[in-house]
Amino acid sequence: LRRVGLFKADPARAIHTYATAVKTVDPLQASHGKLSSLWIAFAAFYEKHGDVKNARAILAKAVAVEYKSVDELASVWLEWAELELRHKQYQAALALLKEATAPPPPAERSRKALEAGPVRNRLFRVTKLWSMLADLEESLGTFESAKHAYDQMFALKVITPQLVLNMAAFLEERGYFEQSFQAYERGVATFTFPWALEIWRVYLTKFVGRYKGAKLERTRDLFEQALSGCPADSAAEIYRQYALFELEHGLARQAMAVFERACSSVDPKHRFDL
Repeated sequence: LRRVGLFKADPARAIHTYATAVKTVDPLQASHGKLSSLWIAFAAFYEKHGDVKNARAILAKAVAVEYKSVDELASVWLEWAELELRHKQYQAALALLKEATAPPPPAERSRKALEAGPVRNRLFRVTKLWSMLADLEESLGTFESAKHAYDQMFALKVITPQLVLNMAAFLEERGYFEQSFQAYERGVATFTFPWALEIWRVYLTKFVGRYKGAKLERTRDLFEQALSGCPADSAAEIYRQYALFELEHGLARQAMAVFERACSSVDPKHRFDL
């Protein structure tokens, strides 16, 4: 890349330098920087000079390279999708991300098979690709296609707590409240504490905010479910939410019972938080 900088005033020589570099650098032996960065810079050079067609051609070649790591390959796919977005080719960007996240056949998804196989086979596990795909599906696709993207993340076990929250918010914003709550349920079934804490925090807040005291027993069951797997050092916040719910929508004596349980269950350093 430093050598290319010497030829800024001579595009032809710069292109020749890039082309020579990507042909001669062994992606598995590269020790100074990432080969993916070289390919991305090559494409960016064409884009900067108004040649988007060749920028795409470079990136098409770049995604076929067997890089050292799956993160390198993912960075090229992400850059290609960003290129299409910069030039308002929204459907092309969406198609690229669908292609990038397409999983290999089930027989090739075992840990042993993924480790032994090409880097491309592990691409479907890169969260950044799924996150960008979900964002584009929400803005460009249909309700069904966006929901399908999130469902795939659950099925392939590549979803994160933040993407669970994104899915639930997406469903809530479109009026699918029960489906939104189901997304939270799937999230807390997928993640254990401490990763589940933020999901429970939002889930309980949203559920109480929508139903208030109309579903008293169901709400109590949710609080009990949250507390059943919650470690002592994280339980104070949930106990406090639970007690406040009882004070506002349930029974005062029930609220006091929750506070008493909390005092004997939470980490001593968090008791004053109650």
